[in-house]
Amino acid sequence: MAKHEESSVLSATDAKQAAKRDTGAYDRGAKAGKQKNPAEGNPYPEGSHAAKSFELGQLDAQKVRCSDKPPGR
Repeated sequence: MAKHEESSVLSATDAKQAAKRDTGAYDRGAKAGKQKNPAEGNPYPEGSHAAKSFELGQLDAQKVRCSDKPPGR
């Protein structure tokens, strides 16, 4: 098997580790989204799975924060 083919195949362990990283990124984004003025932006490389997970967490937390406000305020 060629070297580049080996790296493109994820083992089950690699997939679990990637999922954990994405969960951590989502949680970090959710924490940032709960803040009115988060101190930091997305710390993950643009276009990465972790960056997308961070953005989703941040947006989900902002939706919750927004829906907690009474109408008219």
